[in-house]
Amino acid sequence: MWPKLLLQLTEHLPKLIRLIPLLESLVASRLAAPAAAPAELDLTPLNEATEALKTELGQVARSHVSLSKQIFETHQDLNQRIEHLSTELRTHQEASSRQIDQLEHQLHSFQSWFWILLALLLAAIALMIALLVVK
Repeated sequence: MWPKLLLQLTEHLPKLIRLIPLLESLVASRLAAPAAAPAELDLTPLNEATEALKTELGQVARSHVSLSKQIFETHQDLNQRIEHLSTELRTHQEASSRQIDQLEHQLHSFQSWFWILLALLLAAIALMIALLVVK
């Protein structure tokens, strides 16, 4: 750790040397000023700016609260819509599966009737051919 610190210090040494005259002038001005009379600062602009900032932050907080309420209400509304749509989707899915089952049952029934009628038709044709051959 120390070698890294010394390496960084040697890198920044020229910049620090340039700051020494500024530091000397600052110390000289502080020593030249009388210590008995501290300088009084006028804090009115700072207080006004602070109050303005507080009021703006209050407005931002109120708008944030109203926006969060709107987001929460919208979120709940969307959840209700999603729940409603999912129940509708389930009912439609069940109805369509029932219809598919019913259509499959009808198809099997039609196939059975088709094969029965085809067998009867072939038997009738065979009977007609047999009657024609016998005569």
